Amino acid sequence: MMQTLPLELELAASKIAAQYYPHRRFKLVYKIENNCIDIEFQGYYTEKFAGSHNRPSNPIDDFYRDKKADFRVGYGNGQLSISGWWRGEILGFELNSKSWINEDGEEITCPYPDGEEFEQIAAALYPLLQQHY
Repeated sequence: MMQTLPLELELAASKIAAQYYPHRRFKLVYKIENNCIDIEFQGYYTEKFAGSHNRPSNPIDDFYRDKKADFRVGYGNGQLSISGWWRGEILGFELNSKSWINEDGEEITCPYPDGEEFEQIAAALYPLLQQHY
């Protein structure tokens, strides 16, 4: 079993996330254990700021963090889930069952308008993760 995140997977996953979060870049932090991978997509702004002479030069410095763009993807045993903040609460989507749950574990309808984007991210990431894990 692979214990690292292949560079081509990291680049492809970051590109998928950036399609749905314009003006953001993502740092992927992952953990692999028991044939499962958990990836945290940490969001960072990509916009240029005026007066950048006082800004950090490191693009993943906390100065550029956008925690509202953070989300998590879990994959194992052919199952993929994605979760993240949505208007003040954590929501999750299970790709295989096509179901949404809120932070209390209750099944809900797809949140509008952002839910469809999470579903598309999950569908795009699934074959990549399936190929590597």
